Formats: sequence, structure tokens, C-alpha cells
Amino acid sequence: MSVNIRIEDLFYIYESNNEPVVALRGLHLTVGPRECLVIKGPNGSGKSTLVKLLTGFFTPTAGGIFVGDQDIAKIDPLKLRREFVSSIDQRGNLLADITILENIALAYSLVGQTRSSARRSAKDLLEVHGFEHLADRYANQLSAGERQFGSLLAAIATNPKVLIADEPSGELDNTSAEIMYTLLKSHAEGASVILVTHDPRAEKYASRVVQIREGRVSEEWLPGQDEESVVDPFGWMRVRDTTPHPPRRNAQNLGSVRHSLLRGEHLNLSYGGKTIFSDMNIEGSSGQLIALSSGSGSGKSSLLRILCGIQDPTVGEVYIHGRSIRELSRSDRAQVRRESVGFLGQGGSALANISLFDHFGGLRVSIEPALKNRMNRPLSSFSGGERARIELLKILAEGKPILLLDEPTTQMDERRSLEAAQLLLDFVDKGGLVITSTHDEILLENADQVIRAR
Repeated sequence: MSVNIRIEDLFYIYESNNEPVVALRGLHLTVGPRECLVIKGPNGSGKSTLVKLLTGFFTPTAGGIFVGDQDIAKIDPLKLRREFVSSIDQRGNLLADITILENIALAYSLVGQTRSSARRSAKDLLEVHGFEHLADRYANQLSAGERQFGSLLAAIATNPKVLIADEPSGELDNTSAEIMYTLLKSHAEGASVILVTHDPRAEKYASRVVQIREGRVSEEWLPGQDEESVVDPFGWMRVRDTTPHPPRRNAQNLGSVRHSLLRGEHLNLSYGGKTIFSDMNIEGSSGQLIALSSGSGSGKSSLLRILCGIQDPTVGEVYIHGRSIRELSRSDRAQVRRESVGFLGQGGSALANISLFDHFGGLRVSIEPALKNRMNRPLSSFSGGERARIELLKILAEGKPILLLDEPTTQMDERRSLEAAQLLLDFVDKGGLVITSTHDEILLENADQVIRAR
């Protein structure tokens, strides 16, 4: 049964490096029964903090959140997540050491089903939605998209009154994203659904869209309509943000002489008898942007790891500057990466407890004042989108000629995504090579080559 959600004058303040940080500042919002609400907003605007408050991981500094007539701050957090609210985030919520079937069965057992009944229910749920082929696989054997679908099925198994999805489609192709959003939207028939996302594809499935900026709701609109500024009960209103110009390549450099930097020949990858891709050939030269774009489970992330020598293919060879990677020792491969190849996988590489200053480690990085003023704060205090931007700025500053990037813009808001795309295009125009898995339309439109793993 769906319920009404009321968020009243919500504040959340935390301490970072002995300084107070205001993440939410008097936020007001309602979510109606059976509504599918999309929440958007710039990186660092308070969206992820709101999700943690809604799911009971954080407690409000002031104000309140009410599910029906109950103040969630007065509900035991375990009871809240068992009986009222389920959530999934971009990386999924699956336990790595049990199968997908067992993950979903565990969710059913939390709402009172016996072990045998829970397994039957889990099997039925997988079959109904066409994912029975994932039943006996572990989370670390799945692609990012497959983990997302497994996490969603585990979340809806508890039949929550409120279902929250934080960036559920960031690493999904258009077909998979449509399946994900359709499934989420259908759940809104019996529950309130909140989608926190930068993805414009989500709006078509929404009942309503709101934007959060600087810890308050700033705009609100219905799908297909123009944005309208919001004046909250205390008279606060945010001036609308402006969108930067679309990124573009330097036309003068498009015909420049190019030199081969990286080559993969007849690459094959198999897991447990299943072929992920076969006979893959790829060659990257200076001044090129190559995009890997295909469906979930096609091996894009694995291909990037193979190209930088972190993982070996089942069959095939990779050459960097004409030198075979397979012939190199582990330490020699690491040396090649230190000198020539920047690799950024999903989730980045940032250590959460070190400061931004220490993370850059003396590199000359051009950053905006909003980050510069927080140089002494730990990386854990930055939002997911901010950390993605930090990682990209760092890897660009290292000056390596080859960049292998796994979905580099997926956690960024529209403005930051456009800015990041321009940084990558500038790097390419100066003679660098970028090979990236991406669903970013700007990067796909500007790519010299789009490769679909098969």
C-alpha cells in the first residue's frame, strides 16, 4: 500500500575537517501515494544526503520526514528498511558471496517467508522479469547493468511502501534503461517511487520532476512542460542555473597526422564456458576518441582492463607503443601504466579518508573555487559526481598519452558532464588517445570511432 511522504524544513549538517557543512538547508517536499517522482540536481546539491535520510542511515539535524503519519526518525532503522523503504544505488546492493537467487530469497525471508518459500518466490520473480539466467551467478560475475537489475528485484521483493533508486541507469544502454524505468514505474502502482538521477531518459516515466540546488527544492515541472521556479514556505527561491555551450572538437586538428599508440588483436574473453566477446580488434592513435557502446554484459569494462594490462584476454594480444603486454611481468605492466596509460574504472580510485590536497599529490590541477575551497577536506565529504570529476581532473593532469575510461561522466550532472566532455575533447585535440565505455551522447557524437563489443 502506497503512502504519502512529507519532508518539512529539513536540515542536515555534518562536520568535515572540524568545519560544519550544510548539505540540506530547509528542504520542503511531498511525494504522493503511487507517484513516481524524479529528483534532479547538480553534484553536491544534497540528493544523496536526502536518500540516506529517507532510508534511515542519517538522522536529520532539524526538520522531519514523515511516511504516512510516522516520523521516520522515531522508527528503528532496520524496521524502516524492512517494512517501509527499499532502495538501490548505482553500484547495486547485492551481497557478493551469495548468488542472485539467494540475494532475492534473503529479501523475501526478511518479510517473513520460510526458506523454501523464499527461494520459490525468488525464482518466480526472476522468471517473470526474464532474468532467470542470472539465478546462479554471483554479483562479481555480473556486469554493472545486470547487478542493477538484480538489486532492483531484491528491493521490490520486500513489497516496500517507498522505493528509492539512486542513479539506477547510469551505466545502462537505452534498451536496458527503458526496461529498468518501466519496471520502476510499474511498481509505482502500489508504492511511492523516488528516482534520484541526472538521466534525462527518466523524465518520460515520471509523474513529476523536481530539482534540488544548494540543499533546497529550486524548480519543479511536469514531464514535457517547462521548469518553474519554486518559492518555499519561507519565501526562498533559487535563480535558475544556465547551461554551458555544447562541447566541440577543434576542426583544425581533425586531419592531423596520427600515430598508433595502442592495439588489440583478435581479443577473446570467456568466463566459465560463456563467451563475452570474440575476435575483437581495436587500434587507437594519437588525436583519437574511441567509444565503446553496447548493451549490459557485453564486456566493455573487461575490455578496458585488458587494454591496460590489468586483466589478460582468453585469447589475443595487446600492444602499447608496439610492445606486447602479455610478455611483460606484473611490475613491468604497472610501469607502463605509470608512464603511458591512465586507467579510470567504475567507482574511481579515490581513498575516502585522504584530503583532496593529498589526493592530487602535487599535480598541477586547474579546479574551480568550489573545490579549491575544500582542499583540506576528506574525499568522503564530496558527492559521487564531485569525486568522479576529481578523478578525471587528476588523470588528465598526469599527462599520460593514453586514457582508458569506464563511464567517466555517468555520475555527473548535466553541466559537469558537458564540462568533462569538453576536457576530454581538448585532450584528444592535443594529440592524446581516449578509449572510453560510455552512453554519453556528446562523447558518442564526437567519437572518431564507435565500437560495439560482440
